Amino acid sequence: MKTAAISIHSSTAAEAVAPATAKARMAAYLELTKPRITFLIVLTSAAGFCLGSIGTVNYLLFAHALIGIALLSSGIATLNQFMERDLDALMRRTADRPLPSGRLFPFEALWFGVTLTLMAEAYLALFVNVLTALLGLTVIAGYLFVYTPLKTRTSLSTALGAFPGAMPPLMGWTAARGEIDVAAWVLFAILFLW
Repeated sequence: MKTAAISIHSSTAAEAVAPATAKARMAAYLELTKPRITFLIVLTSAAGFCLGSIGTVNYLLFAHALIGIALLSSGIATLNQFMERDLDALMRRTADRPLPSGRLFPFEALWFGVTLTLMAEAYLALFVNVLTALLGLTVIAGYLFVYTPLKTRTSLSTALGAFPGAMPPLMGWTAARGEIDVAAWVLFAILFLW
């Protein structure tokens, strides 16, 4: 019986092995979404929604906003891990993530992340409002195409990464009000500077 040696440092390492059971695959997909971080993003979005609500809270709109933002966070986290799979394979702390460990194939993560992100944007536009969906696009662009590529190249990435990091409460606010006013920018600035 012949066995293939696979280097964890190889970009093809994640393509060599895939989980055999449906339960293991589902757990790996869930791990890609970074549930703890997604929970915190949803929590800060909920705070932004409550602060932005005038009078009583529209609980149906609140639920739609949080679902859309959770989908967006999950999709971005998945795409981030797809983009960083080779780097993750080099670090002990991240080598056991679903892609470098070979529990999922890279194309599966790419497909999953793109699907979640597109679903999130459509969901926010249809069930919340277009402004919140547009803010979601800025988070996608800021996190995946500015912060992620720059974080290994410059310390300025931390400041640039603060922009998408401060967006969830602003998205919650715009979900509640459908507009960005001075108070919303103050809320954004507090988180951005924190």
